This record gives sequence, structure tokens and C-alpha cells, in this order.
Amino acid sequence: MIEPIKRVSISEQVFQQMKQMIFDREWAPASKLPSEGELSRMFDVSRVTVRNALHKLSALGLIETQLGDGSYVKQIDEGTSLNNLIPVAYLEENVESVIEFRREVESGTCAIAAHKATPEDIKELRRMLKKMLSLQDDLEALSLVDLEFHYMIAKISRNSLIIKTYEIVNEIYAAHMKDLVKHMGGEVGVYFHRKIVDAIEAHDADKARACMFEHINKNKEFLETGTVTL
Repeated sequence: MIEPIKRVSISEQVFQQMKQMIFDREWAPASKLPSEGELSRMFDVSRVTVRNALHKLSALGLIETQLGDGSYVKQIDEGTSLNNLIPVAYLEENVESVIEFRREVESGTCAIAAHKATPEDIKELRRMLKKMLSLQDDLEALSLVDLEFHYMIAKISRNSLIIKTYEIVNEIYAAHMKDLVKHMGGEVGVYFHRKIVDAIEAHDADKARACMFEHINKNKEFLETGTVTL
């Protein structure tokens, strides 16, 4: 079946080429880009076309333009691209989406953490468990420690992509956790957190994954039915 030919604008072609050159490090981080005039000659296009491409690169956080000096390549790391998820994350605030995201991502994160946890990591998780037990009558404070506990597991994974993702969705997590703990109480969370820490301490990745998956599924069960069984 014949499909219509897609016409890609000249500006888009220039943008894609420049973006690829940055990703391929033909233009290294912190290096200065050629001037608009030089780029227009290199690509054989107008300066307006080049300027449009530069604006798109700047919007993506790949370059920064210094007034009167020119444009420079920014340091590219995981956060450069993941920061573009922030507007999407804040639009995706329905509870079902948050639960699904947490269940799938956090169970995998827990498995990774089980492989990498040090005695110091376990000590910190145990400290948090103890603090959660002491805050059973202060659910708002408990929700903050609960949030910190899950973020600690992300940090134990020592995976910069996972850690950055948690930082991006932190505000959504905080609101979600506060509401959940307020209605659900802290007993169930502490019960599963203890099982999770035991599995991580034993370096049992499969069990750690399963415990976290079950933990968040119980949250889902409570939100759907108003009750939870252990």
C-alpha cells in the first residue's frame, strides 16, 4: 500500500543532524558551536533555519546560549533527557497510574538493591523501620519516612537512571504516600517493609522483588476495596 511521502522541513533536518553530532560527541561537552553564520554555510541553509534548530536544541537542554558569546554544548547525562518527563509526570497523577508505575518499577529496583546492598545500607533501612514503628500515631510524619524508605532502596540500586526517575516523580509520590498512609494506617506498610529489608539483607533478589510487588499490590487492594488482608 502506497503511503503519502512525509516532507521533513529543512529546519528539522538541520536540528536532527546537529542533535546527532552532539550525541556522537563530534561536538564534545562544553565545546563551543560554530556561529550561526558558519553553521548556515556548513549546512547551506539560511541563518533563520539554523536559529530555529538552535532554539530546539536549547529547549531540550542540549546546548546553552550565552548572550554575545555563542552556544555551548551542555554536559549530557541521564537527567538531561529524563527532565523532559517532568511535565508528563505531573499530568499523570491518577492513582491507578501511580500504583502501576510503583509496582513494576519498584519491584525491579528492589531486586537490584538486593544484589548491591552493603551492611551500611541495611543498617540505614533498619533505622528507618524503627522510626516508622515509632510514628504509628503520627501518620503524616510516617508517610514522609515511608517515602524516604522507598527512595533509599532506589539509592541502594546505585543506578543513576532509577535514582533520577525517583527524583522526578518525588512530588507525586509524596502526595500519593501521604493520602495512602492517612487512610490505610502504618501497620501494613511496616509489615511489608520488614519483609523487604530481610530479603535485601539476604541478597535474595527474587524474594525482594516479590515482597515489593506484593506490598504495592496490597496498597492497590486497599484502594479498591477499603480493606487489606495479610
